[in-house]
Amino acid sequence: MGWFGRKKPETEATSLVALAQRALAERGLETTVEPPAGDLEHARLVGTDGRVFLLENLASQVQGEPPATQADIVAEHFDRMIQAYSEPPVEELGPDELRDRIRLRVLAEDSGVPSDPTDLSYARPFAPGLVLGLCVDYPTMVSTISTPTLSALPLGVDELFAIGQLNTDDEPVDEHTELAPGVFVVEGESLFVASKAVNLPAVFGAAPYGTVFAVPHRHLLLAVPIRDADSIRAVQTLAGMLVQVLTDTGRGLPGGVLSPLLFFSRNGRVSAASGFDEETGAMRIEVDERFQQALEQAAAA
Repeated sequence: MGWFGRKKPETEATSLVALAQRALAERGLETTVEPPAGDLEHARLVGTDGRVFLLENLASQVQGEPPATQADIVAEHFDRMIQAYSEPPVEELGPDELRDRIRLRVLAEDSGVPSDPTDLSYARPFAPGLVLGLCVDYPTMVSTISTPTLSALPLGVDELFAIGQLNTDDEPVDEHTELAPGVFVVEGESLFVASKAVNLPAVFGAAPYGTVFAVPHRHLLLAVPIRDADSIRAVQTLAGMLVQVLTDTGRGLPGGVLSPLLFFSRNGRVSAASGFDEETGAMRIEVDERFQQALEQAAAA
């Protein structure tokens, strides 16, 4: 996976829907399409047994592939999905298994996805527009824990958040690179790579003056630990990278945009470090008092 993300789907939406319906029918499950098949962002297949299958991520997997390969990818995708339904519900996991599978995850505060009505009222604030939720990482899927489920679990919510943080810290990454002077890129197939931003010292080591970071999508973390007078130049480079990730018309963001902003993190407090011009839509770096103090301290060190 390159740090820009995957390309946008090129497969005709209606063809993918037909391919998906055929694959599910071959596995004994008839489905209907809601809403129109041409809108992959919101389209879903609803089985006669009530199971729901979303298609947006599948579209990114088959993009640009020949028809035979697309069919194989779709078949493997739904084999995994159907297997996922055999996993035990979160409420049935014992304490040890829950400790092994729980993960902390950074989520958009308001995803705006009507097909995912998970109640996240228990989620804890992390940064402007972002909250911390809990997920269970099964072999074939990731399940987000909802508020009503918490009371049925054998571990308390504080323990779940603490262990989830440790497990997310331990999630593997595929690449950890200094792509430009002072600018680091961390990415991987894990859905929890961006969530490593919650514990930046575990990724980049101590940063006494703080860190500027971005989490444009769930598989990518961009960061500049503030170290010296050159850090402001690195932050400008980071801003350019973020804009490129968000606006490259030839590529898409796996799972959609997590956040379009730069953030500044120091001593456990996270604030926005960028905004957008109301007239032009251009990104601008915003240096508040905390951020300015950190830059001055780093330059004088």
